[in-house]
Amino acid sequence: MLMTRHKKRKTMKRSGAKLLAPVVVAAAAAVAARPGWAQAAPYPDPGRRGDPASWRTPEFTNAWGLGAMHAEYAYAAGYTGANVAIGVLDSGYYAQHPELPDSRFVPVTAAGVSGVLNPNNNNHGTLVSGVVGGARDGVGMHGVAPDATVYEGNTNATDGFRFGVSDPKFPASDAKYFAEAYDALAAKGVRIISNSWGSQPANENYSTLNKLTDAYKLHEAVRTATGRGTWLDAAAKVSRDGVINNFSSGNTGYDNASLRGAYAYFHPELEGHWMTTTGYDQLSGQVYNQCGIAKWWCVMAPTGVPSTSYSGGAAAPTGATYANFNGTSAAAPHASAALALIMERFPYMTSEQALSVLFTTAQNMEPDPSRPDYTNNGLFSTVHPAKPGASGVPNAFGGWGLVDLRRAMNGPGQLLGTFDAALPAGTADVWSNDISDVALAARKREDDAEHRAWLDTLRTKGWEHGLPAGASNGDRIDYALGVARETAYQAREYQGSLVKSGGGTLTLAGANTYRGPTTVDGGELRIDGSIAARAVVNPAGRLTVNGRAADIAVNGGVATIAGTSANLSIDRQGRAAVTGTTADVRVASGFASLGGTSGNVAVGALGVAAITGRTADVAVDGGRASLDGASGNVAVGNGGVVSGSGTVRTLTAAANGTVAPGHSVGTLTVSGDVRFAPGSIYAVEVSPGGAGDRIVAGGRAQIDGGALALALENTPPPLTPEQSRSVLGRRFEILNAAGGVAGRFDAPSGYLFVNPVLAYGPTTVSLTIDRNATPFASVARTANERGVADALETADPGSAVYNSVLFAASAQAPQATLAQLTGEIYPAAYAALVNESRQVRETALERLWTARGAPGRAGAWARLLGAWGSARGGDVNGYTSSTGGFLAGADAALLDSVRAGGFAGYSHTGVNLRNQPSSASFDSFHLGAYAGWQPGALGVRIGAAHAWHRGGVDRAVQYGAVAENETTALHAETTQVFGEAGYRFALDGAATLEPFFGVAYVHLKNQGTTETGGAAALRVRQGNHDVTFSTLGVRGETRLGLTSRLQLTLQGSAGWQHALTDGQPSGTLAFATGSDTFTVSSVPVAKDAAVLNVGAGLELGKNGWLRVGYSGSLASRQSEHAVQGSLHWKF
Repeated sequence: MLMTRHKKRKTMKRSGAKLLAPVVVAAAAAVAARPGWAQAAPYPDPGRRGDPASWRTPEFTNAWGLGAMHAEYAYAAGYTGANVAIGVLDSGYYAQHPELPDSRFVPVTAAGVSGVLNPNNNNHGTLVSGVVGGARDGVGMHGVAPDATVYEGNTNATDGFRFGVSDPKFPASDAKYFAEAYDALAAKGVRIISNSWGSQPANENYSTLNKLTDAYKLHEAVRTATGRGTWLDAAAKVSRDGVINNFSSGNTGYDNASLRGAYAYFHPELEGHWMTTTGYDQLSGQVYNQCGIAKWWCVMAPTGVPSTSYSGGAAAPTGATYANFNGTSAAAPHASAALALIMERFPYMTSEQALSVLFTTAQNMEPDPSRPDYTNNGLFSTVHPAKPGASGVPNAFGGWGLVDLRRAMNGPGQLLGTFDAALPAGTADVWSNDISDVALAARKREDDAEHRAWLDTLRTKGWEHGLPAGASNGDRIDYALGVARETAYQAREYQGSLVKSGGGTLTLAGANTYRGPTTVDGGELRIDGSIAARAVVNPAGRLTVNGRAADIAVNGGVATIAGTSANLSIDRQGRAAVTGTTADVRVASGFASLGGTSGNVAVGALGVAAITGRTADVAVDGGRASLDGASGNVAVGNGGVVSGSGTVRTLTAAANGTVAPGHSVGTLTVSGDVRFAPGSIYAVEVSPGGAGDRIVAGGRAQIDGGALALALENTPPPLTPEQSRSVLGRRFEILNAAGGVAGRFDAPSGYLFVNPVLAYGPTTVSLTIDRNATPFASVARTANERGVADALETADPGSAVYNSVLFAASAQAPQATLAQLTGEIYPAAYAALVNESRQVRETALERLWTARGAPGRAGAWARLLGAWGSARGGDVNGYTSSTGGFLAGADAALLDSVRAGGFAGYSHTGVNLRNQPSSASFDSFHLGAYAGWQPGALGVRIGAAHAWHRGGVDRAVQYGAVAENETTALHAETTQVFGEAGYRFALDGAATLEPFFGVAYVHLKNQGTTETGGAAALRVRQGNHDVTFSTLGVRGETRLGLTSRLQLTLQGSAGWQHALTDGQPSGTLAFATGSDTFTVSSVPVAKDAAVLNVGAGLELGKNGWLRVGYSGSLASRQSEHAVQGSLHWKF
């Protein structure tokens, strides 16, 4: 905006500009001498990372505003505007200027009008563009953001365009046109639009707030009269969508910024996306319109600088040149481009956050009464001398102050509400400024006064219940403005607070005094400086304090304090490690490692504290604390536990509080008194090596009851014989109090089968451990477990198995051990072999039944079979079994009605015990004979078989911490004799039916064996097992002619099998290392079972017959299923 006060003509170059004239002349001469700039060699920029001075080239110093804003510090940090899009809306730009290359300057078209210079324009837009992003090429001057991408919009007017409601000189540039222009720039992704275009309408005055409000009402009157908005609505729309609009404050020297610069006063919701810029001259003065009412979104920036221009007119420019650029038109693009550098520096910040960095790091400026106003510096308005201030509060003179990029590179200077620093994972940043919120405190005072004034207005005008009917347009605007500002007041935060989110790391290195909380929602926040208000660490967050912090609440996150903090609280399973200094510590839920110096420590029910440093008093109320440093008075109760080997002043165990010295065996030292209250617990560990827990007190021990709980030190059973001898009968001193011992513990507890015995002396309490009278069998749950428990009582007391039960603290461990020691796999294997015998005898009897109709013919047969079974026990473990094998035989007719033959075969059987990792497997070899007499309808069939079983057993045993595998070979033999009689009835057609009755006697003999493997190995005695079965049933057969030469035979039977004798297999065992024997049983053979058999046979010519079938035995706790395939051949 280039305006003169009192209708002075504006200018781009001034012959009287004493400071700038040499610079402009030199720059213009440089362009004139530049040969073929489009083909010029790349500029070797001397600027280096980390070296601000290297950036101060003649090109830099020509544009003195860069140095005034300390832009070289941004460049040295690596930020020149790359990857940031800046929007410029002005009177077109000269696209052929070498400082404005088309690689970065992009014209934007709106309503058919390009951003490139046209005859309706003047050189104002070209001047703005040079300040924003003129190239750093070693010639003339360069812009603030020399690597930024600049999108150029066009007002389609000159800078003389009146930015009021409308300008009749430029009728095409109406509100609709500006809406398209702003939307087009926003669509390019610009984050800021720099607006220096236009001149103040003659009918607007900004000297006071009332007159500024009158100017606002002119715009509102248009809305009321026409129902359409103004160009300001177009700008506000894109700002509400997130784009920042920066407007020059105006050049008439008013005490307030122009209406457009102050527009956020009338629309408070625009704050954060609206700013205005006043001028700063080279001799350190404020020039042109001051910030005034817009101070909360206003900064100062340089004006009166050289920038890009052209010779000739806009309709036919004749070449690139430079010119002095004046007014706040020059100041605004300085601030806009500086904001772009901040956006590049902090890519994780929102546009509003970056703007707050620009504001809060600006150098506060205030009037300098020691110098008079001056006008001799070539500017066209009176300059008001300025000097740096230190209040940190924006003022009407210069707003937040002069833009300072050096300080801006170090993060925010203040927090203007809640600042969410969302650093992505893998990124890290350091904010080194001293961050405060003093401006918000000042604003609160101002806003409170405005709030009271508004309440007075409502009362005075009778607006407390809304506007009355028929209110004037002026009153309507005043009321709407008051409501909007009151709404913003009620919503505004008046203290700064920080939220750290995202997975990255942020470090605060300054002395930070903002008053709101610091919350870590994600990633890590490091405090290398200090924070003055409380910090909260949520579950995904981590806080590291190397400096100084106030109170810290760890609510599920992690905190590491190597520096200093006030009170520390931990909840929601948070974790904290202290190697520095804290005040009081509270661990409600989570873990605290206290290795530094802390105040009082309180541990709640879900808390754990590990103290290796120094603390004041410690109260453990339901949680756990290990005391390995130095603490004051310690109290534990309500389910809490204290342990450790440190030193405390006094120790008190209340009801349900446990004291457990050491972390295994250890000594807890108390410089003063010890007290055990009724219901407390003293948990003592003793070591198999002979050591034990102790409390050593310098004062008195008062024992008012309480339990003594005994445990072995980190050594689960079984103990070695040497360890067992070192514990049993040994005396352990568990308490020594120099001031004397008074009182007694309640009856001690700890183990099932050993008793701790206490002895009290004048200053000591001692413990001896002896075997008690409780038998091992007292914890047994089954007869098998009771048998092995009784045998274990007679085993070697030095045996590892014996000690695994002897030192059991609860019933669960010995019960699990006894269950694995029983060796139930042996009787289970015997039962499976007895059940397998059914497959053999059924095969022989079925052969006799099948061959009954072939008198005088010899024959041979073979059968493949597969069977699987399961058994469930009551108080014994069940088992599963599977068998596969084959049998083959031959027979012949001895007489017309008698047939006899024999068979042999092989099978493999596997047995697995349920609920125990024990198994057995056998290879069985079978030999047998059979005979049948079929004189007619009556049939008698008999047979005998013998089997040799060669196999082994594998048992996995776990007792205490010991895991073993016990193995052995197991051999057995089975002998059986069997027979049946039936009477056949012929039915209609080719069907027959035969009721039958059968008897079978089975005898199994197992050989003795001894397992190898470990201390739980068993010795198995030889044994005999006999079972007699009877079967009553009926079988039938029918033949179906499939063709004239092919017949299908269907067979089936059903019966009731009854065990005539006790069929419960058992074994006699003992421990291999020596013990009494014990008897163990398995699931008994089913007393009653249903037996089924179905099959189908197909003739193979005249002599062959192929049969497939199924047989099963079904009982309440047992079942066996088998499938067979048989081939029969007649000779």
